[in-house]
Amino acid sequence: MREMKKKYRLFLAAILAIISLTQAGTVEAAEAPYTSITYDKDDHLVSTMDGYIPSALWDKFGEETLKKPSDLFIHGEELYIADTGNGRILICDLDGNYIGSITEGLKSPTGVFVADNGKVYVADPGAKQILVYNRNQTLEKTFDTPVSPLFGANAKYAPSKLVVNSAGTVYALSEGNASGIMTISDYGDFYGYFGANDTEISLANKIKRILFTEEQLSSMQKNVPASATNLDIDSTGLVYTVTQGLGSNGLKKYNMAGSNMFENAWADSLVIDVAVGSIDNIFTISKQGFIVEYTKEGELLFYFSGKDDGKNRMGLFTNAVAIDVDDENHIYVLDTDRNDITVFTQTEYAATVHEALNMYQDGFYLESKEPWETVLTRNSLFDFAYRGIAKAQYKLEDYPKAMNAARLGGSMSTYSSAFWQIRNVWLRKHIVDIFWILIAFGILKWVWKKFGDKIFGIRHIKRALQAFREKKHVREFRFLKYVLKNPADAFYGIKKENKTSVLTATFIYLLIFAIYVVNKYYCGFLFKGIPDGEYDLLGDVLKVPGLMLLFVICCNMICSIRDGEATFKQTYMAFAYCFMPYIFLKPAAFLLSHVLTYNETFLITFLNFTMTAGTLALIVVMIREIQCFSYKETFINILLTLFTMLVLVAAGVIVFALFKQVVDFVIGIYKEGYYRGR
Repeated sequence: MREMKKKYRLFLAAILAIISLTQAGTVEAAEAPYTSITYDKDDHLVSTMDGYIPSALWDKFGEETLKKPSDLFIHGEELYIADTGNGRILICDLDGNYIGSITEGLKSPTGVFVADNGKVYVADPGAKQILVYNRNQTLEKTFDTPVSPLFGANAKYAPSKLVVNSAGTVYALSEGNASGIMTISDYGDFYGYFGANDTEISLANKIKRILFTEEQLSSMQKNVPASATNLDIDSTGLVYTVTQGLGSNGLKKYNMAGSNMFENAWADSLVIDVAVGSIDNIFTISKQGFIVEYTKEGELLFYFSGKDDGKNRMGLFTNAVAIDVDDENHIYVLDTDRNDITVFTQTEYAATVHEALNMYQDGFYLESKEPWETVLTRNSLFDFAYRGIAKAQYKLEDYPKAMNAARLGGSMSTYSSAFWQIRNVWLRKHIVDIFWILIAFGILKWVWKKFGDKIFGIRHIKRALQAFREKKHVREFRFLKYVLKNPADAFYGIKKENKTSVLTATFIYLLIFAIYVVNKYYCGFLFKGIPDGEYDLLGDVLKVPGLMLLFVICCNMICSIRDGEATFKQTYMAFAYCFMPYIFLKPAAFLLSHVLTYNETFLITFLNFTMTAGTLALIVVMIREIQCFSYKETFINILLTLFTMLVLVAAGVIVFALFKQVVDFVIGIYKEGYYRGR
């Protein structure tokens, strides 16, 4: 009896699971054969809850099957498939039921698009045409090779993919044509190209272009930009493209003027198709089956699915070629090798993310706060939710909470705006106090100068300070100020007059390192270059004291070979004093980083530029003065020093790699002998 009840419960659970997978709403992720990941605020890939799970697999449509399909497109409740191998456009409903097909005039269609008016546009590189069909699926017109001089006399016309805007203008890609996206009017007039990818010229080719003759240049291989692999269009007429191999520029979004609206939208190196969802979220698919969902601004939300490992698991692919999404956020992916379509259904988690994201992208930050908080209860590591909450808290004028959420979500702009508000409130509240403090400080300074020698307590303090200032190492440290007044004379004093010592110079090096570490890990959040909580002190030691010591060693060695007059000790001491601008200006930049917003970034940028330029100038003066070189000889020695450093660092890396391999080999032999002996 118990066994019967158990079987009944299992049967009921299976029925409920099947029902939940076939519903048009949302499902909970439970059977995904992959791990979903996303980017956190520090651009690290981290695991996240599954946003989509595979819910259906179609390899037959009624009695019809596909043969090497190339594209698909969803229009209303119908799915159009470019069935390339069968020379047709197959039409089915969103449950995979066969409706009909279009064959008239087609040879090997690879792209399909259905306009709002129901017209079907097909790109057929085999026929070298764009074919347009009316609502009755009857061929209405074709767009043949353009005769316009804008097209180019030798340009190839083999339309492969296309989209159409609300005015009937066709945007198409052509096989073997790297000029960009072809623009063709509803009447077949060629308007020109836009959206061509940039070419990257290597340094070697740049030098060749300068030195080579016209004949030599003509024999060089042409530097042709990569062609976009696919495109899509949203409801407002913005065109999206994906290009293989571009990485951080692989996904682009073009406005009406043909300008890319994405600065650095990453795409998989083998990206093959792009689709725009109902809330302008963007989906891409790679040939290996990796699906990426982005926000309308190009920020990554979900990264999932992938290459099938031979086990034929639903949700993984052999050779994905196309992707599209319906109004319910179901994803449809076409696999050309398996001749099938996989349907993904969003989970409840993804549905909540989309609900919040839709409000957030439309500027309804307060309304998005509750769904964002729901997202965080399920995944507290989803940083994008913190950004949404930060915007909501800012609208509520709860600026401390907005700053905290913005910091957790990595939203610099919201953090800066909230901090600006808090700073304004504080200044309005304490402006009078600040004024009186400045007046009091001015009075105290005047009393100190005017009556300091007459007032008993102040007189003793001044004498104690004077005695401290005259101590040997304090006096040597104070010599930093003289470097600013007269660098050449200061370095001469270090070399000939013993104005400093090795101990003081070492203290300055340690001070430089301490300033670097404090600024790197504890400066203001808006100007911090590394994530909160990350530390790499060993790397810092190698980068700062290590590189400075290496420079001193290499510089002294090169200068000695080239008849320089300074000793290693003198170079070591003088080089420390070259960082006088850094020692004085970096602490100021550190303090400013805690009180400035993004609007005042130029102040810290100016300080950083000044300290860098000043330090480099002092290094040049230092080498010239203590080595008795001309400026020409000085620059030559600096270049040779940097080259020597590069060679030594490269040699060190090679030696370390070899040493590590030897250690691993010895450990491997030891383990093998140990376990065999047992």
